[in-house]
Amino acid sequence: MAKKVGLNGWLQRVRETGEHSDVVVRVTGEEFRLHMLPLRNESGYFRDLPSSSNGIEQVDEKTGCKLVNIHHLPGGVEGFAIAVNMCYLIKPSFTVKNVALVCAAAEFLAMEDVTESARKFMHSNIFSHWRYCVNYLQNYTRIGSPVDEYVEFRCQKVLATACVKCFTEIKHVSAPSAYISGPLTAVPPKQSSSACQTLTELLVQVCSLPDIYAAEIINTLVDSDVNLNLKCRQGRNVRRWLESVIDDECQSDKARCYVLLCLSRMLLKNAPTKRPWMELSSQYWCSLLEHADQLLPLLGDPLKERLIGVKAMLEEKIGESLNEMDEYLRDYKFGPDTLMSLVEYYISMGEYTEQSLEEIAGDVDRFLWFYANECSISVDAFISLVKAFPPSARDCHDTIYGAIEKLISTAPNCSAEEQQQLWSLIDHFKLSPSVNERALNNPVFLSQPEILESVLLHHSQELAKVDDTDGRHLRHIMQKVINASLKLLEENSRRSREILELQRQYGELLGCRSQMLNPEGIVDLLGKQHHSNLSQNSSLQRESETEESEISDSPSLATVSSTVLGSGRRRLAEMFRDDMADCSSASC
Repeated sequence: MAKKVGLNGWLQRVRETGEHSDVVVRVTGEEFRLHMLPLRNESGYFRDLPSSSNGIEQVDEKTGCKLVNIHHLPGGVEGFAIAVNMCYLIKPSFTVKNVALVCAAAEFLAMEDVTESARKFMHSNIFSHWRYCVNYLQNYTRIGSPVDEYVEFRCQKVLATACVKCFTEIKHVSAPSAYISGPLTAVPPKQSSSACQTLTELLVQVCSLPDIYAAEIINTLVDSDVNLNLKCRQGRNVRRWLESVIDDECQSDKARCYVLLCLSRMLLKNAPTKRPWMELSSQYWCSLLEHADQLLPLLGDPLKERLIGVKAMLEEKIGESLNEMDEYLRDYKFGPDTLMSLVEYYISMGEYTEQSLEEIAGDVDRFLWFYANECSISVDAFISLVKAFPPSARDCHDTIYGAIEKLISTAPNCSAEEQQQLWSLIDHFKLSPSVNERALNNPVFLSQPEILESVLLHHSQELAKVDDTDGRHLRHIMQKVINASLKLLEENSRRSREILELQRQYGELLGCRSQMLNPEGIVDLLGKQHHSNLSQNSSLQRESETEESEISDSPSLATVSSTVLGSGRRRLAEMFRDDMADCSSASC
């Protein structure tokens, strides 16, 4: 006697075999031989199909059954097959990968029970923990159904809530002592329970999601009540924690950018509106700006534009509070443009003291040496950073002098004019004795007329203090006077030739070349004058080498030095008067 089969077994058998089928459903080219009774019992879509063949209902030519074509069904063949099986009382085979497809197909076919079962599965296996949501969103492909919005909204809500909870529960945002750098994989249970470790993992995972999800979760987190300014006062290893998160844990520039955007916006949102602005959180502010400065060249639009806006706000807030920092500014790796912005904001506030200005100028000078050593700054940027401070902010120019030396040696394309501009930044009287001695042996530095004049004045004062009978000492100082005088005359001649060349070009532009003086005649005259000065200086040197008895009968060498210095000054004044007269005649 044949064993009796229950209703459930019979429905499953006819679903698998297609026996007694009275309808063929065609989905994306694939046909399903089904039965209208269980379909109409479960699906509002099939209940609403017309019973007459008036253009919507068709007949399959092979089987003579009704034919239903469903075009562009959300969830596709896989979602439809599982949803239909539930109409035949077959237990659904939900997985994390197919549950959204089934839910989308069930919603389209108006299968309420199937939709409810799919959503219960999502709540138990996806929305129950933030790690499940991260994994799901990382691999989720949009279906083109209202299910997309439902799934994404629920996952984002779970992740945002978890982020707010982590930031709320943690006392200080800082790296634990047992922090392991590197990608967050296989974390031991003890470390996994750490609040800071959980925050690190969650933040990195959220910022590694596709843009559409990461941006929305970050917006929700920024709009929350978390005050990051209070959370970072002041774990002394905040900077190390940020380095671990951004440099080690994040595996892409996009993730690094979203971490910076999230933390910076949270910090800026609750920033104090009056001094002290940074208080004990300067380490946090400056570390974020440091990483943003380094990351910007690696990004493309539109993330780059968003980070530029946040970076500008950080620069303004930090720049206005440079005197409130609890660390040295030089401890951070800011680029020249970023450093210039900070200095400009600070100077523009006008609320600085001489001491604070001197300290910040000293930090900037060390930055300049670092930039010069790395050849990472242009001459114009170098000059702008030096001139950003008033002259009174620096009592010593030793660091700037060393930075200029280093920049010229590391920048082979630095022109003679640029070198002159750099050396003109140095105040000869603010150099220490050892650096000053080195500077006076630097021919490029020494070629500046004002430096030469100060050297001549110095030697003249030395001569005035030395006894005329000390022949050796006098000869040594006199030789320095002669060399400085020659250098001064040579520099004056060079500048005069440059002025004459400018006159010639200006005359050509005005069509007044006939009104200009003959440059060659003036150059010849300067050459003869220079030759005469050389002869005169040679004779002075020979006289200085005579015996001490002869020195005592000759005029005082201090008087000779003053004469040479006065002659140089008069010659310089005459040249400039002649040049001004020539320029006036050319402009006529």
